[in-house]
Amino acid sequence: MKLRLVNRMGLDQERLAQIAALVAECRPLLETGMGRVQELLVARGVGVMDSIMATRQLLGSGPGTLGEAKEIVLSHPSRSQERQQHQVLVDELLAGVKRLENSG
Repeated sequence: MKLRLVNRMGLDQERLAQIAALVAECRPLLETGMGRVQELLVARGVGVMDSIMATRQLLGSGPGTLGEAKEIVLSHPSRSQERQQHQVLVDELLAGVKRLENSG
């Protein structure tokens, strides 16, 4: 089931395997806190999307874990640049929606 869901997101088997390896490596770090997991992901140069996916797996992939994983990844102090970029994107999308609503 998980494999099909992830594949619907357009991930190839290699990337899927990389994320699975990250999850396996990070799982023991959970004992010291999710912050340590995020530090390792940043130190390894893992991008935001893959970090969110790995974090979600570590949270158990249940309902609500995608939002929780996004919050954990983007709120980590070492992700300030990515958080700013995300906010700019969201602001631009909201402004675009508002322009569309006002135009018609």
